[in-house]
Amino acid sequence: MIEENISAKPFSALLDIEGWTHLDPVLLAALATDAPLLLIGPHGTGKTLLVERLAAALDNEFRHYNASLLNYDDLVGVPMPDETGQSLRFITTPGAIWNTEFVFFDEISRCRPDLQNKLFPIIHERKVVGIHLQNLRYRWAAMNPPSPDDASFDPNIGDLYLGSEPLDPALTDRFPFVVTVPTWNDLNEHDRRQIVKQNLMPIYTNRTHKQGADAIQSLVAACQGQIANVKEEHGDWITEYILVVMDVMEKANLRQSPRRARMLAYCITAIHAARQVLEHPNVAIEISAELALLNGLPQIATEVPPPPSKIIAIHRQTHEIVSKLDDEDWRTVLREPDAVQRVIIADDLDFSDDDLSQLITQALSEIKSESRRAGLATAMFLAFQQHRTLTPAAWEALIALAGDILSPCVQRSTLSAHPSDRKTWADVEKWVLRRRKQKGMARLESNFVLAGFPKRWRQENWQEARQQFVADLRLFGIREV
Repeated sequence: MIEENISAKPFSALLDIEGWTHLDPVLLAALATDAPLLLIGPHGTGKTLLVERLAAALDNEFRHYNASLLNYDDLVGVPMPDETGQSLRFITTPGAIWNTEFVFFDEISRCRPDLQNKLFPIIHERKVVGIHLQNLRYRWAAMNPPSPDDASFDPNIGDLYLGSEPLDPALTDRFPFVVTVPTWNDLNEHDRRQIVKQNLMPIYTNRTHKQGADAIQSLVAACQGQIANVKEEHGDWITEYILVVMDVMEKANLRQSPRRARMLAYCITAIHAARQVLEHPNVAIEISAELALLNGLPQIATEVPPPPSKIIAIHRQTHEIVSKLDDEDWRTVLREPDAVQRVIIADDLDFSDDDLSQLITQALSEIKSESRRAGLATAMFLAFQQHRTLTPAAWEALIALAGDILSPCVQRSTLSAHPSDRKTWADVEKWVLRRRKQKGMARLESNFVLAGFPKRWRQENWQEARQQFVADLRLFGIREV
């Protein structure tokens, strides 16, 4: 039976780390499984502070290495021949890694490539020159976000760390947990105030350290004890989830290694156990899976990491597929990453009107371009008006977007003084006048272009949008109107 209230404070707050509560299950899962963890974030966000306080709370022998300044001798000591001359022994220093329990490689993205290669076995296997580090449990690292190749020096776009290079993908793949830490902009008002108060009147005293240490050690032990139960209860679901999500990520250009598949399965298990300990025994497994994806992909450590919205969309698509594994048609539809193509496939498979309506509204909500949403709504309305009885919500969405294209009316507007509007109107007017006597599809194109002036064409190129509109009409089989 899980003890529901082991601690009165969230996990990270036991260390007086503010604003990290959403990461508490991930941090606890990493500790409970002894899994390597990589922290990514700008300077001053508390990465080192968190690790140092964790190591102290766990009462671990701790080594903090600045990887940008690290030499291999700093890790292992100086090699010397033994008395026989047949092998080497190491003359170590107090900072050597041999007896440590918790090692932290700070600035790992500034580490020399040759030294990164030597960190592989430490992080992945807990070995140095083939010798097992018997005491070592935790291997954590931190880095600043690597700058893209075309990084600008504009100070308004945020911090750029020109010395921070992307890790070797093979090294990143040794970290089951890859965590983006919160910045000042991610913190709420309460968290910001608490951080400032800590600087004015430090509250992490010996007393709070002792209380936090006891609670954290209890939480780690409770999470370790719960992992086996999660495997037994949710193992089949987690297996199916991983099989599906690997395919979905492949189609979304987020290819993962077989090692990562195994890591993700174990991360979901551990995070779910941590949430059961920290929150409630009946937490939803799908939320644990989402947390594992958001904090477990090696691409998060690259120059252009996938936005969280993309990872969440991948998770939701995967969850839908897994929830409908018994229906082969639904599996076929949901394995398609493009929401518009899902609508076409579902119609071909003769899905019910209600199910097709759901896919239509999802597709429209996923399209970012306002002009394409209007064009797609027009194509879908024309495609389904005769042979489908969609839900009122679906028809409303389609008509709201397509109404001014399908039912044009005379309207007057005054050209603004903005030079782009005048130039755009001159081009649009010339193009429309050449086609004014045409009917059918040509008239529909003209309606689409006129309906988008001026608002849509301030944000988008009207010629490119028109071509996309024609392509979407053809996609839904609209040849004549």
